[in-house]
Amino acid sequence: MTNWTPAQRAAIEDRGGGLLVSAAAGSGKTAVLTERAVRLIADPVRPVDADRLLIVTFTNAAAAELRARIGESLLRLSQADPANGWLRRQRMLLQRAPICTIDAFCLDLLRRHFEALDIPPDFAPADAGSVQALREAALSDTLEAACQDPDFCAFADLYGKGRSDDAAGRAILQVYDFLRSLPDYGRRMDEMLAPWQQAGSFAASPWRALLLDMAARRARAACGLLEAAFADCQADLAEERARAEESRKTAAARAAAAHKVDDKFAEPLERLESALALLRRVESLAAAGQWEPLYDLLTPYVLGMEPEPGLKGMKARLAGPRKAAVRTRAAEAAGLFGEILDLVPCSEAEAEEDRALAAPRLAALFRAVRDFDSRFAAKKKERKLLEFSDFEHLALRLLRGPDGAPTALCAGIRAGYGAVMVDEYQDTNALQDALYQCLAAPDGSNLFLVGDLKQSIYRFRQADPAIFREKLEHWPLLPGGAARPPVPEGGQAQNALLALDANFRSAPAVVEGINFFFEQLMTPDLGDTAYGPGQRLVCGAPGDYQGSVEACLLPDDEQETDAAWIAARIAALVAGGEPVRGDGGVRPVRYEDCCILLAARTSFPVYVRALTERGIPVYADARENLFEAAHIRPLVALLKIIDNPAQDIYLAAAMLGPVFGFTDDDLVRLRGYKRGGSLYGVVAALAQEEAAAEDAPFVRRVRQFYARLTELRRLARSVPAERLLEEIFASTGYLAALGAMENGQRRREDARRFAAFCAGAGAGGISALVRAIDAASAAGGETGETVPGTARPGCVTVMTIHRSKGLQFPVVFLADTGRRFNAADLREPVLLHRAYGAGLRLRQEGGELYKTAAYTALAAVHEREMRSEQMRLLYVALTRAQDKLILTMPLGITRTSNPLEKAAAFLAAGAGPVLHSQAGSFAGWLRAALLVHPNGGPLRRLAGDLQLPFARTDSVLTLLLPDGTETFEPPAPPPPAPADPALVRALRDGFAWRYPAAGLSEVPAKVSVTSIVHKAGETSLERPAFLAKEGLSAAEMGTALHAFMEHADFAALAAPAREGQAALLAALAAERDRQTEARLTAPEIADKLDLARLARFFGGEAFRRVLAAERVLREYAFITALPAGAVLAAQGQTPEEMPPAAGGAQVLVQGIADILLVFPDHLELLDYKTDRGKTEADFLAAYRPQLNLYAIAVEKRFAPKKVTYKGIYSFSLGKLIDAN
Repeated sequence: MTNWTPAQRAAIEDRGGGLLVSAAAGSGKTAVLTERAVRLIADPVRPVDADRLLIVTFTNAAAAELRARIGESLLRLSQADPANGWLRRQRMLLQRAPICTIDAFCLDLLRRHFEALDIPPDFAPADAGSVQALREAALSDTLEAACQDPDFCAFADLYGKGRSDDAAGRAILQVYDFLRSLPDYGRRMDEMLAPWQQAGSFAASPWRALLLDMAARRARAACGLLEAAFADCQADLAEERARAEESRKTAAARAAAAHKVDDKFAEPLERLESALALLRRVESLAAAGQWEPLYDLLTPYVLGMEPEPGLKGMKARLAGPRKAAVRTRAAEAAGLFGEILDLVPCSEAEAEEDRALAAPRLAALFRAVRDFDSRFAAKKKERKLLEFSDFEHLALRLLRGPDGAPTALCAGIRAGYGAVMVDEYQDTNALQDALYQCLAAPDGSNLFLVGDLKQSIYRFRQADPAIFREKLEHWPLLPGGAARPPVPEGGQAQNALLALDANFRSAPAVVEGINFFFEQLMTPDLGDTAYGPGQRLVCGAPGDYQGSVEACLLPDDEQETDAAWIAARIAALVAGGEPVRGDGGVRPVRYEDCCILLAARTSFPVYVRALTERGIPVYADARENLFEAAHIRPLVALLKIIDNPAQDIYLAAAMLGPVFGFTDDDLVRLRGYKRGGSLYGVVAALAQEEAAAEDAPFVRRVRQFYARLTELRRLARSVPAERLLEEIFASTGYLAALGAMENGQRRREDARRFAAFCAGAGAGGISALVRAIDAASAAGGETGETVPGTARPGCVTVMTIHRSKGLQFPVVFLADTGRRFNAADLREPVLLHRAYGAGLRLRQEGGELYKTAAYTALAAVHEREMRSEQMRLLYVALTRAQDKLILTMPLGITRTSNPLEKAAAFLAAGAGPVLHSQAGSFAGWLRAALLVHPNGGPLRRLAGDLQLPFARTDSVLTLLLPDGTETFEPPAPPPPAPADPALVRALRDGFAWRYPAAGLSEVPAKVSVTSIVHKAGETSLERPAFLAKEGLSAAEMGTALHAFMEHADFAALAAPAREGQAALLAALAAERDRQTEARLTAPEIADKLDLARLARFFGGEAFRRVLAAERVLREYAFITALPAGAVLAAQGQTPEEMPPAAGGAQVLVQGIADILLVFPDHLELLDYKTDRGKTEADFLAAYRPQLNLYAIAVEKRFAPKKVTYKGIYSFSLGKLIDAN
C-alpha cells in the first residue's frame, strides 16, 4: 500500500470540478496520474469504464508507460478480487482506451469522422520529408504570385534590398508556423493587423505601455545604483578630507587641504547628483505614462547634445576605498540609461509615420501567408496527406463552430468521456488547450491537468507557458488542500489549484541547494512564476544521507578547461568511492551514476574527448539522425535495393548488415567472379550458374540472398510498406537481434519508430517511401516524435538538458554554463506574440534598417520570454540530481572586466531583478546567487567586499576556487609497446613505393591565362577607391571599360570615328546612354566612364583594324590543350627550371580574348588594358606571354589560319602597342 502524502491523496481523490495540479520535479506525478485513473475505474459508486478515460501525454513512450502502469494496477486489484468481473472487463477495455498524444487522438478522430470534413477518406500522415518538399513548392508559388503585389515587394525590399526574396520567404513561413499554434488563426491575423491599420493607435497600444513600464523599471534600478554610488562617494570624501586634515598642523593648512579634497570630489558628486535627478525624472515620466515629455527629455542625449549620465572620464577625480564600487555603479547606471534610450525610439508622431508606412507592407505579408496556407493545403490534399498541425486544426473544426460554440458532434464525443486528463500541461499551446476545453464536460468538472510551469522548456515548438500561468494565477487553491466530493446533481463545479511540492528524488542537501538558487533567481518576470509556497521544493525523502552541492569556478571560459576539470573530478569520485544511495542503502559511486548536462549537442565532442583521455567510459546521448543510426542503416539500404537493386553501395551495405551477414571478404570474392558491371549483375549471374564444388557453399548463400531479395521486391509491389517491414522483421529475426544487442530496448524502439515512419510515408509505394526516407534524412532524421534520452550501463552519460527531462542520475554535472543564450529569434524580420501582436522593422530611405516602437516592444517581450525559458531550463537541469549536484562555471574575471563587481553593485543597490534580466548565460545567474550565499565569502572578496544582503537559507554549498595555476592535464599515456619487426619492414616497403607519374605533379593539369600572367608578373598596389580621382578604383574602372567595349555598337560608331572628335564624343555619349537604358551598364559606372579615353581608341589604329576585319569576335572564350613547356615558359620558367615530365605533357589552358579579328587569310588579336603607371616595356613584359598563348590556342581552333598581328591597346597611354 502506497503511503500517499495529503496533497497526493487530494489529487487522486478530488471529484469536485476541474483540477490543475502543479507538480514539482520528483513529486511523483506519474504515480498520482496512474492512481487517479485506477480509482476512477474502480470507484464503487461512480465507476468509469477504462475506454472512457481520455489521457493525453506528451510522447508515445509516456503513453505506453502509463497504459502499462494502469494495467499492472488493475491486474493487482483483479488478483485480490478474482470474482470481480468488472475489473476483468476493464483490463480488456484498457487496450482500446485513448491514452495517447494529442496528435494521435486527433488523427483517430479524423479517421472516424472524415466525412464531416473536406478531406479524402484514405488520407495519410505526411512524413517530414514530404512536408518539407511541399512547403518549398508552395512557398515558391506564393512568392511568385506575391511579387506582383507592390506592397509585398516593398516588404521584401526591406530585407532583401531587391536582390533576394529569401528573407521574405522565411518571414512567410515564420508567421505561418506561429499562427498554426493558435485556434482561429485567420481571425488572429486580422486582430494583429488592426492596430497597424488604425490611425493614431499607438497611444492606446500595448507596445507603448510595455515600453514605458520597462523604462520605468530600468530608471528605478539606475536610481538605486546612483544613490549607492553617491553615498559611497560622500563617504570617501569624508574619509579623504579627514586624512588630509590629519597631516596638517595649522588651521589654515587643514582648511586648504580640505578645500583641495572638496574640489577634487566636487565634479564627481555633481555629476552623480545630476544623473540621479535625470533618472528620477525619467522614472517619474515613464511611470506616469508620459511618452512625449519623456522622448523630449531623452532626445538631446540621443543626438549627443548632452553627455551621458555617469562618471566617464572621472577616474582621476575619485579616491578612497569605495572608488571602484562608485565607478562600477555609475557605469552600470549609464548602461541602464542607454537601454532606456533604446526603449523610447521615436516620438508619437514618428510612431504614426511608421504605422502608416508599415501597415501596407504587413498587410501584404499576411495576404501572402494566407495564400501560402491555401496553396500548401491544396498540395497536401492533392497528395492525400495531412501533417500534425492539420490533425489538430481539423479536429477543432469538428468540435467547434466558427462562432466558438460546440458542434453537435462535440456534444456526443465529450459525453463519451468520463474524465479528460492531460499530462505535461505546461507544454500545451493555445490550439491544444482549445481542444481540451471542447473534449471536457461543459463545466470542466471532469478536467484534470497536471504539469510544472517551471519545467516548460519547449517554447521553440510553440508551447505557451502563459496558458498554465494564467490558470496558476487565477484558479483558487483547493479548499483546505483536501479532496472535494462529486458535484451534486444541479450543482456548480468549481475549478481549483493544488500543488505537489514534495520531492522524492533528491537528497535533502540537493533540495535545499536547488531552493536556494531559485529563491534568488526565479520570479514571475524571469521564469513565469514566483519561487515561493507551492513552487518551492519540500524534501519528501529525509534521512541520514544528506547529499551535497558543489560549485566550482574555473579560471577561464574554455570548454576544454571545464571538461578536463569534470573528467578529473569524476575519476576522483569513483577512485575515492564517493557514497551515493542505492537500493539497499549507501554504495560507492559508479561511472554510470554520473551525467554531464549541456545546453547544446555541439559541445559533446570536447567532453567526450576529455573523459576518454582519462580512460573513463562515456556515452553521448546525441539523438542521432534516425536514418543514419547504425542499426537502422541496413534497413534503409535494404529498402533502397528493393526499389532499385542496381545501386552497388546500398547493395553492399545490405549484404554486409546483420540481416544477411556477408563479410568484406565475401564481397571481394563475389567481385572476383566478374570485374565489370554492377554488383547486382554479378549476384544475379552467379545465382543462375553452376558452381564448382569448392565454391558451392558460398554460391548457395548468394542464391539464397538473390531469391530472398527477389521475393521482397515482388512483395513490395503488392503490399503496404508496414506489411513489407513486418515480413522483413519476421523472416530475419531482426527485432530479436536488436534486443540482444547492447542498449537493445532503445534499438528496438528505434526500429519501431522507423516502421511507423514507413507505414505513414509508404502509401505511394516503395519508390515514394525511398524518396521520403531521403528527404527526412536530409531534414535531420526527425520523425515528429519526441524521444526521451537514454543512458548506457557502465558509462558516464553526456546529454542535453532537453533530453534529460524526465530522467534522474545520482551525480549530475551542469557544464559549459558560460555558453551564451541563443538570441537569434530576436533578430527575425517580423516578431509575433499571442498578446502583443506583430511588429516589424523598416528601412530609412537608402539607409539601414531600424526598429519601430512595436518591434522594440516585441523584441523586449521575446527577450524576457527567452530568458524565462532559460531559467526553466536551468531548473530542469538542477532537478535531475539525486545525490550530488556539481556546478562548474567560469570565474569570468579578466584584465578589463569583473562580472562579480557588476553583480555586487546591482545586488547591494537592491537591483537584483534587473541584473538577472540582463544575464547572458547560466553562469551569470549562478555567480550572482553565490555572492549572497553564506558560503560565498571568497566570491564577495573578489567582488570588492561590498555590503551585500545575505540570503536566509539552510543550504550548504561547497565552493571551489582554483588559483588559476592548477591545470587539468590527462594522465600520461602508457609507454609504447615494442614494435613488430615484420610489420615495420612491411610498412617501410609500403611507404617506399613511389607513384610512377610523380613528375607530373609539378605540371599543372589546367590553368587560366590570367593566372599565368599574374604568376609571372609582380604584384602592384592599387590606390584605394576613395582616393581615385574618378571615384572608381583601377580594377573597377577596368571592369567598366571592358563592359562598355563588350556591348558597344561598332557599326554605329564607325561613321562618327571618321567625322572627328566632336562627333565621336557625341556618339560615345549616346552609346553610353543606350547601354544604361538597356541595363547593360550600371548608371553609377556609366557616369564615371572616361569618354575622352574611349575616343582615342575609336579614333585610332586599333579601331581601324577592327573595321577592316571580316568578322569581329569579342570576349572570345576558349579552352584547349597546349604543350606544358609553352605554358611553363609563359609562367616565367626557363627550360632548365622545367621538370623533366613537362617534355611530353599537355596542359588545359582556359582564357578569354578581348577581340579576335578574323580576316580571309589570317587572324589578329587585340587586348586592351586599363593599367596605370606602366610604360610600353612594362605592358609587353606583363602581357606578351598571355597573347602568345592566345595565339597558339586560336590558331588550333582556326587552322590553317595564323595569327599575324598581336596588339595591346593601353587606355592609360592612349596607344596601340605592337606585341609581335
